[in-house]
Amino acid sequence: MPLLKLSCANCSAPLQIGEDLERFACSYCGTEQIVERSGGIVWLRKVETAIKAVQRGTDRTAAELALVRLDRELGEAQASKAALIHAANAQFAKANAHRSSIASISFMAAALLFPMVVGLFGRHIREGESLFVWAMVSLGTPLAVFYSIKAPTRVDIQQPLAEIDARIAQIEEDIGASRAILDAPS
Repeated sequence: MPLLKLSCANCSAPLQIGEDLERFACSYCGTEQIVERSGGIVWLRKVETAIKAVQRGTDRTAAELALVRLDRELGEAQASKAALIHAANAQFAKANAHRSSIASISFMAAALLFPMVVGLFGRHIREGESLFVWAMVSLGTPLAVFYSIKAPTRVDIQQPLAEIDARIAQIEEDIGASRAILDAPS
């Protein structure tokens, strides 16, 4: 079996290795090495270097997979934030619409009941006073009803929004870290 004469990849000591040898430790410095063969050329590489190359490949694969997951999580978090804001706004609008509809009903009732009141008590009310009474009843009643109903308050969503924003910031930071791994030179 022929021996190959090579130099240690770490200390450059002269080495003689057999053709069938794949991995060994240098007898001078103890560095573990791998025998690489390609196209009739034989060279030595430190095991540590080979492991780092495998680690870089593994890190890149993990970063690529993480980006897919993180993009999905970011979209979900942003949709959750939008849904929370929309629900709070819808609840406020519904309560405000309810308040307005009750005031409108009271305005219609005042407008419809006023002629009956004037008809019943018309002879006791002078002409100028009836217009004033009509205006007070028609406008005052709905306003009184509107302001007597407690104005709706917006739902406090600051705590959930802060939590979602913190989650979005963390996801964006993780995306940046994954992109840095992918952008690093191989």
